[in-house]
Amino acid sequence: MKLLITRPVDDAETLVTQLQAIGIDSHRAPLMTIVATPQNLPAVEIVGGIAFTSANGVRALKAQISDPTWQALPAYCVGPQTLAAAQLAGFTNSHQGGGDVAALAELIGQLHGPQAKPVLHIAGSHVAGNLLGLLAQAGITAQKAVLYEAREITAFDAETAAALGAGGLEGSLDAVVLYSQRSARVFLALWGQLDAPKLIAYCLSPVIGELMQAHGFEVAVAAQPDEKSMLALLAESQ
Repeated sequence: MKLLITRPVDDAETLVTQLQAIGIDSHRAPLMTIVATPQNLPAVEIVGGIAFTSANGVRALKAQISDPTWQALPAYCVGPQTLAAAQLAGFTNSHQGGGDVAALAELIGQLHGPQAKPVLHIAGSHVAGNLLGLLAQAGITAQKAVLYEAREITAFDAETAAALGAGGLEGSLDAVVLYSQRSARVFLALWGQLDAPKLIAYCLSPVIGELMQAHGFEVAVAAQPDEKSMLALLAESQ
């Protein structure tokens, strides 16, 4: 089996290495380019914790800060990949949520009291879910800092189009891995520009799977919305 990896460059590199370890070949074609959008941050002294909803957010904040006090704050991470990125970036007080925004809000509610200093959500320009709204319901003050933008590509490069089997060619790819609804929509739009066969869609969550199924793709969904479960699904599917 040969997979199309659609994740941004940094995340794709990690996934490709993990796939190689279980004997799966892949082709990288990031659907989005991550661009830093620095902005003024609040003083670290008034921040009680940091909420990361992606590894890209971790990398964006790390690139902007110089005061190590930031890295000592509680870092609430949406899932295991974000947690790993936070630990690698030196955030020494990191905690892992259950893989989505609702579970992250629940984690913060358990660990961050309503009387604590505000939580700072490090986000991209496109946000899945309403973390600030969920925290407000729990009585927790929070604000958002948009430190990066995920810009969608507008067409597959020639090598990827050929690997997909564009124009009636015999492609080399068997499946595509999709980690978000947005990436699935981008993939569908770009795939629709090609005369290419449908691939098996390995999806991180049921909502992504439902979207791909609605467009006629064969779908397999990870047992949990995290990379460990996705890798287990892929290993079983060989």
